[in-house]
Amino acid sequence: MLYLHSSRHLLRHGCQQQTWALLRHSPASLVRPKQASLHATHGAQEAHTAAAEAPKAAIMVIGDEILSGSVTDANTPWLAKQLYSRGVDLVRVEFIPDNKEDIIATVKALRQRVGPNGYVFSSGGIGPTHDDVTYEALASAFGVQLQVHEETVQRMQESLTKRGLSMNEARLRMATLPSPSEVLFTPGLWVPLVNLQGVYILPGIPKLFQSMITAHLERFTGLAFSSRSLYTHLGEGDLADPLAKIAAEHPKVSIGSYPNTTDPDFKRFKVKLQVTSRDAAAVEAAAEAIKATIGGMNESI
Repeated sequence: MLYLHSSRHLLRHGCQQQTWALLRHSPASLVRPKQASLHATHGAQEAHTAAAEAPKAAIMVIGDEILSGSVTDANTPWLAKQLYSRGVDLVRVEFIPDNKEDIIATVKALRQRVGPNGYVFSSGGIGPTHDDVTYEALASAFGVQLQVHEETVQRMQESLTKRGLSMNEARLRMATLPSPSEVLFTPGLWVPLVNLQGVYILPGIPKLFQSMITAHLERFTGLAFSSRSLYTHLGEGDLADPLAKIAAEHPKVSIGSYPNTTDPDFKRFKVKLQVTSRDAAAVEAAAEAIKATIGGMNESI
């Protein structure tokens, strides 16, 4: 795969996540997607609708089971697509174990990497078992306390009662949150989405992770991308030199080259080229330069 660029672009990973307790909430206690309770007021993060520079994002995937290959992470590629579609630059993805020191060091580095207007998403490690240490580690990283969040306890208790279960110390850990922080709720779930100074703390289970992000997606907004796709029967070896020259002449765009891996006979195309930028005119100019310089390009397959 050729990937020629002069600006930031997305990381790509592939993934399905760990098993955790059922966390569905009763329909009787649904809340609006935008409703939030402030676990004090410090650390609230405003969504960005426009800026001279697009906001950056990073993902921290936490779990020994991910690193051992026992479970495949499904959250990274899903979130990458969501962020890209909303004009947010995903600039880093880290996979780390259920270890407090690793979580602390990683979140500090990622928070610095995305800057004050960026977002860090953590996935995993907020369950009831001994190795679920994400809340504790993140509280330490930002120098805040852990406190029982009463509204989360109430919502969890209602869910447990409807399923014939009772509260215990292990379950109470899932409602013991970093404070001060912003606590958001999602329709149909008791699980809180905690925003700790721009770090959004999520469960690793894909169904929960995706529901919680989707409910609050309007928070994560940047500058939209423009793109144009071209298809060719030439191989990457034939394309490399002319594409490098075109990329140098059009520094505002990223030019990706992606071999066709689904059709071994290459009946439709051999390589897909994708020209991407936040400058629509730059995309058109680079795409036309490719067509003029290389030739044999198709815009449909």
